[in-house]
Amino acid sequence: MKIPLNQIFSYFETGDFPTQEQFQAAWSSFWHKDDSIPADKVTNLTNTLQNKVDKSVYELHLSDPEAHAAVLAKKNAANLSDADKEAWKTALDVGQLPDNIATVDSDPLIGNVYTKSQSKDLFMMIDDYVNNDGKITADKLESLALTRIFKVNEYSLQDFVNNSHLYQYEESDLIAIPSADWKYTLYFYIGGEKTNVENYLPTGLSNVTIGMVEGLQNVLNTKMDKPTASGNYIASLLNGAVTWKAVNPASNYLLYWNGTDFKESGVFHNAGKLGIGLTTPAEQLHLTGRVRSTGYILEDNNETVNNQITAFNRSLLFTNSVGIKKTILTNEDLPSEFLKLPAKLTKVQKEQFGIDWNNQYSNGNLNVYGLTPPVIKNDHIVRYFVLQGLNLNVNPAFTSIKFIPAGNAIGTGEIECLGFQTFANGLSMIVSVYGDSLQSGNKYNLVIRTTNPTVQVHRTTGSINVVDTINNIDISGLKWETKSYTPEQEGNIFNMNGGLFKYNSSPNNKAYAYEPNVIVASAKSDIVFEANTNFYMEMNMALSTVGPATVNEAYDFYGYLGLIQKSIPLTLADNSFLRVIGSSFRSGGYESVLVWNNTSSLTTKIEPGAAVLNANIIIMRQGNVYTQFVTVGSTSIIQSITSTTEAVSLSLTASNSSKQKTISGSVVQAFTF
Repeated sequence: MKIPLNQIFSYFETGDFPTQEQFQAAWSSFWHKDDSIPADKVTNLTNTLQNKVDKSVYELHLSDPEAHAAVLAKKNAANLSDADKEAWKTALDVGQLPDNIATVDSDPLIGNVYTKSQSKDLFMMIDDYVNNDGKITADKLESLALTRIFKVNEYSLQDFVNNSHLYQYEESDLIAIPSADWKYTLYFYIGGEKTNVENYLPTGLSNVTIGMVEGLQNVLNTKMDKPTASGNYIASLLNGAVTWKAVNPASNYLLYWNGTDFKESGVFHNAGKLGIGLTTPAEQLHLTGRVRSTGYILEDNNETVNNQITAFNRSLLFTNSVGIKKTILTNEDLPSEFLKLPAKLTKVQKEQFGIDWNNQYSNGNLNVYGLTPPVIKNDHIVRYFVLQGLNLNVNPAFTSIKFIPAGNAIGTGEIECLGFQTFANGLSMIVSVYGDSLQSGNKYNLVIRTTNPTVQVHRTTGSINVVDTINNIDISGLKWETKSYTPEQEGNIFNMNGGLFKYNSSPNNKAYAYEPNVIVASAKSDIVFEANTNFYMEMNMALSTVGPATVNEAYDFYGYLGLIQKSIPLTLADNSFLRVIGSSFRSGGYESVLVWNNTSSLTTKIEPGAAVLNANIIIMRQGNVYTQFVTVGSTSIIQSITSTTEAVSLSLTASNSSKQKTISGSVVQAFTF
């Protein structure tokens, strides 16, 4: 009995004492030297012995004289001598090969006959062209140079020849001409003139039916019948059926496909030109509607055709309806073309341009050399200052103006102004401030800061003196001298009381008429300011009209309020040297009042578009320089002149008009400095 080794090892572990049975079982698991080991207990011994040759067989082979290399031929005959080879031939009865034996190609040797496959490449095998009955199949006729066989609709060869132009066929084609019972006669077309019956050879077969040619019916079933009427057609295949669609559009119209048929479109061809929506195109492409495109490429074209856009010499041109060609400016052209504008404008146009373009801001250096008035009273009244200099047409959106004590550094103790107004010529500016926002007893400069178009900080050299009291002129006792067109009408047309004055037109003085050059009323005050004094005077004036107008498109009234030299006597004339001119204007149904500063010109006009005008007027004299500015609403005009230093009075004159007019005013304040 065999006991596993691990079990035997467990019998003899340290401290164990195997029993008698265990000891015997352990030794019984091994072969004793006195015992023989059976052959079948040796692994693979039996298989190994079976691969050995039997000794008796081997000894018999050794003694066999015919079983060794000396007498045996090798498989490749390598051990045969020439004598042996001849002996083999004799034994096999193989003699010399004859000269006429056939040989085939065997690379690299070339034979003298074709193999079967080579022969099939050169010749047609009959089995490939006929069926089991020996008939040629229809699908092989073309390979036999019988290019096609097709049936025709005519019942005689002559009828077919007459209509041969209706068919497409070539030399060697078979023509199947049916009889009334649909049997066919076959003709070969041998080439030449198709209308000559001599060029068609009968096959000798008549009464040939389609069924007699195997597969012909199936082939014919794949062909289409021709249209039954003359015309232009396209073939339409739908669900396996072929139908012919006539293509017969109206003459000269281009075709389009509507999903079912070809139809004439809306595009008409006429003498090489295309019209869309019309049949008489005047150009290569003429449309009756709009064109939309992602872009147009214009060739250079300098012709002149009314209402045409062209490109020439790198310019885009437009010709208007009367043949005048104009250049269309692009955004890139504007800077260079704008610089050419002054040379193209008249003097009047330039002046109007300056008025309209009040936002032409300067980028030059600011310079303020005049500041008027130099003194103001410390009270809660809006005071206006006139700054004169260069490049004062700054951009309000990027400009600030502040008052600064004369001794302070920039940025210290600055006081914001109420507002300011610039003028297009850049020579003047009006700045406003409450008098009591500036400290009495101090002098102030103005600081102008700009950030665009250039960054500048300019501080005026001139200053403003703020005082508690000023040398006011008492206007309440001012005396007036008046004169009317009709004597003794002064009391009817004037109401004068110190610094208050009023003029009311009256037909009793002179009948109303369009007479703007006829002065009908004049008034002159006593001396307001003595000679060689610097002064500041502020007035309010109102101008209004009453009643319907009777004159069309005319300035029908002038009123003059200003300063006159005291030495000039009162007459029915405007003798003032500095004035505000008020007027009314009517054009058709439009009427309004307007005011000019000193002279009647477009550059000094304010027109609020109403029948009543209220203006604020400030006049200052410093030395022999007079500065006057007129404000109506948010619009101001300013003017400076040099004139007399003599004593001056107030002056008011009015012309005749076509309807009633009223001028009234008051002196707000007047003082010298």
